[in-house]
Amino acid sequence: MGLGVRAAPFTYVAHALAVVAAAMVLYWCIHFRGGLAFEAANKNLIFNVHPVLMLIGFIILGSEAIMVYKVLPTVNHDTTKLIHLILHAIALVLGAVGIYCAFKNHNETGIANLYSLHSWLGIGTISLYGIQVRLFRLPLSLQFSIPFINLIHLITLVLRICK
Repeated sequence: MGLGVRAAPFTYVAHALAVVAAAMVLYWCIHFRGGLAFEAANKNLIFNVHPVLMLIGFIILGSEAIMVYKVLPTVNHDTTKLIHLILHAIALVLGAVGIYCAFKNHNETGIANLYSLHSWLGIGTISLYGIQVRLFRLPLSLQFSIPFINLIHLITLVLRICK
């Protein structure tokens, strides 16, 4: 049951906003914060990797994975599922590396970890993201996973919006 609204215009807007947001964050980190690095004498360069990977990897690629069924409606369903899985996997890995960079920066500069609501929501979001992959995407008993799948999807979506 739909509202009669086509998804295509919204996906075009979402893609355009994603490109603009990624360009702005990259420009900000490179030109105003000194660049990006995994290893550097200036520890802020390590932290700069965090917003870039979290935005491009976790938020944009995770959103692309969600929208892939609307973006590619004519592609074979099995192919679309594979693209969906690959994009989610890349988003999860880049999100984990982004969190690692934040922890690495905090540990090397003596800043406490997990001291803000932002950090706790981030850990909760990526944890639920990983739990979805583990519990609901790998073969398990359907009797176990079906009651929880919609709840976990909803909680993860709300956390991503709050983040």
